[in-house]
Amino acid sequence: MREKVLLVLTAALLPALALPVYGPRAMALGGAYVALADDEACVYYNPAGMAAAGDYFACVPSFAIATDDRITEDFNAYIALKDDIWHADTTEGLQPLLDAIDRTADLLEGLAGDPPGVTGYLSYGAGVMLGPLAVSWIGGGTGQVVMEPDADTGRLIPDFYLESYEAVALLYLAGYLDSEQLAVLWPTYPDPAGFVGDAAGDGLGITENQTGARLENDARQEFVVTYADYLWRSGKDDRFFVSAGLNIKYVVTQSYSNRFTAQDSGMYTTGPGWIINQVLATRPVLGHAVSADLGLLGQFTPHFRLGLLARDVIPAPISWDEPVAGVSDRLEPHWRIGVAGEAVPGLLTVAVDLDLTRDEGAFSPQQDLAFGVRADFFEGALWGGAGVRFNLADENQSPLYTLGVGMHLAGVRLDLAVGFGRIDTSGDADTYFSAAGAVGFSI
Repeated sequence: MREKVLLVLTAALLPALALPVYGPRAMALGGAYVALADDEACVYYNPAGMAAAGDYFACVPSFAIATDDRITEDFNAYIALKDDIWHADTTEGLQPLLDAIDRTADLLEGLAGDPPGVTGYLSYGAGVMLGPLAVSWIGGGTGQVVMEPDADTGRLIPDFYLESYEAVALLYLAGYLDSEQLAVLWPTYPDPAGFVGDAAGDGLGITENQTGARLENDARQEFVVTYADYLWRSGKDDRFFVSAGLNIKYVVTQSYSNRFTAQDSGMYTTGPGWIINQVLATRPVLGHAVSADLGLLGQFTPHFRLGLLARDVIPAPISWDEPVAGVSDRLEPHWRIGVAGEAVPGLLTVAVDLDLTRDEGAFSPQQDLAFGVRADFFEGALWGGAGVRFNLADENQSPLYTLGVGMHLAGVRLDLAVGFGRIDTSGDADTYFSAAGAVGFSI
């Protein structure tokens, strides 16, 4: 009986993530791994690969992603322009105030078209293989903090100006208050006798501006038992085979969504740093489900493999601890197929994966088409790979490119991978960069 453990530490940076890529070796090939599935990532990509994974096996390695997508720069610019509004010199007229309001409204209107935000992904795991069985703990989630601008000029006016009917009349005639807002402040306009002025909660004045940030996160943890074995094998060293793998998993999902405005304590001085602290302190709503993954892997020639994965094949309902708006109430099946072949036997492997199921994704619809090439040297002691991933469901998303290298010597493994390109998150495409590394050993 073999017992193997892989300890993994990884980190990465990118503005958004369509679908997670677990494991540096899989990531290096753009995620084209259903037909290869020859290391610990097979638990995620194709549990049937565990039957032929070789000396190394563990659950999906840890993978952490986070970045700042302009939110610091833009939020601070908004705060600075608000200060200009508050300190506008109106001793000789309102024009300096109106100019400051215009600059702030222009910034916020621009941000509404392409909201800045912090987006990221986190995953982690641990596991052990005991012969044909594996026990794993896998976790991961996607989150975002998006700025929500409020460019209404009626909520960019310092409140004390709304206490004067002369100022309100000038602001209305200049187009900074609309007729509905005027009716709140001055129901009898233009008769001064009926002037009411600003009041707390009337939705007017800069202290009631709703510019802020929305925090959203969806995550899941899986407690997995995997069984894999050959259905058929033949030839020297089992070079021809069909294997099958099954994951039975208890799934814990979590979700939260909160909104904070610029009026909340601390946001004026700490900006997005304060927002991130709120993310970490937020209590999520939990859900529970039981599901399964099925995998098939076949090698019918010495140099060609075909793989099929059915993830969450049981469309199980998610039992949430309390109602959650805007999230799924069941696990949906996801199908993926892959082929891999040795273009140069013993040296160069080419792999292709295709999602057969369209996924709504965290930020945009997602359906992967992934290509990867891996070169193995000295019987796999050293390897290098490259890949590209296309999103067939989002024509605005550019291809994502990946590179990776690794070594497997004297019972120790070291794998590294990076990804780069452009990815569409909240409007215009943003720069994508990620990096992952894994260090492992077997016992």
